[in-house]
Amino acid sequence: MVGVTVLALASGAARPAAALVEPFNPAYVISDDEFNDAGAMTCDQVQAFLSDRKGVLKGLVVDGKRASQIVCENAATFAINPRVLLVMMQKEMGLLTDPTPNPGALNWALGCGPGWEATKGFAVNVTCGAKTLRTYFDKAGLGQESHEGVWPANRATLALFRYTEHVQGNHDFFDIWTSYFPHTAASVIPPDIIVSSLALELSPVVKAEPSCRYGWVTTTTAHGSHLVATPNASSGADSTNTAVWRPAIPRAGAYRIYAFIPDHAALPWACGALAAVVDTTRATYTIKHRDGLTQYSINQAPLQDQWVELGSYYFPAGTQSTITLSDLTGELGNTRWVVFDDLKLVWAHS
Repeated sequence: MVGVTVLALASGAARPAAALVEPFNPAYVISDDEFNDAGAMTCDQVQAFLSDRKGVLKGLVVDGKRASQIVCENAATFAINPRVLLVMMQKEMGLLTDPTPNPGALNWALGCGPGWEATKGFAVNVTCGAKTLRTYFDKAGLGQESHEGVWPANRATLALFRYTEHVQGNHDFFDIWTSYFPHTAASVIPPDIIVSSLALELSPVVKAEPSCRYGWVTTTTAHGSHLVATPNASSGADSTNTAVWRPAIPRAGAYRIYAFIPDHAALPWACGALAAVVDTTRATYTIKHRDGLTQYSINQAPLQDQWVELGSYYFPAGTQSTITLSDLTGELGNTRWVVFDDLKLVWAHS
């Protein structure tokens, strides 16, 4: 979304829930980070894991290679977590717990093309499954497809649903995953990040009252919200006031941004006549994210105590990402208010 300006007559945005993945959340089965962690287990650790299970894989050797080596090599080749492959073997054929599986279970261990001669054989089927999962992840189009009413929130979950196209199968995957690997990064969706208007970086800085000397109005709304406002400017030459929200991102990933637009009474202005009565129809936010800068414009005028989405962007961990709003709207100068309140970032996916 680099360099794109999106014009929107925004309405209120509902708040997506942020919660623990446990109990099972079909839209977020495991994180993308977990799916892609090919180094989560060494080959020796895979063998130790299999040796601790009673299933046939602990001693299985195919063409001179142990099952653990086949899993490890495919995890490395397709940059996929070996845990994903192990869990899939249990979900599809029960190979982690069955000491005497039927030949079909071993031949189509990951359930990749079951019954097909082209995918028959333990090593061949592990490769087929790993390659298929990698392809499904790499070609995932979030927001473009649902499965049994579930819209996957991240690429890993979408890949799992493309592989097993029903909720129960992915619930089974989740139950097996959390029984064997309960303390992985997949267990928690980060909580919402609220950036209070009290933490706004204002330019110019308000040094003393009356704040209108610096072009700002600060007040408290009827609902207790802390509001900052400034009269609009029609051109860059007239623009003087800018505010910056600087979220502290605990975990890199894609987040949806929401701006709170408060309902408010007539704003006080103690520094002379001012024509501004209503809010701007073109508040243009500049979002600095991993991939560059994006501008997103909304109409603040009709909004009353509403969260408005400004889009979804990928942010690195830390405080280098910002959301900026200035007094520049392009409308006739000093005829509109630009209002600033809290900002919220809601986790979308890794």
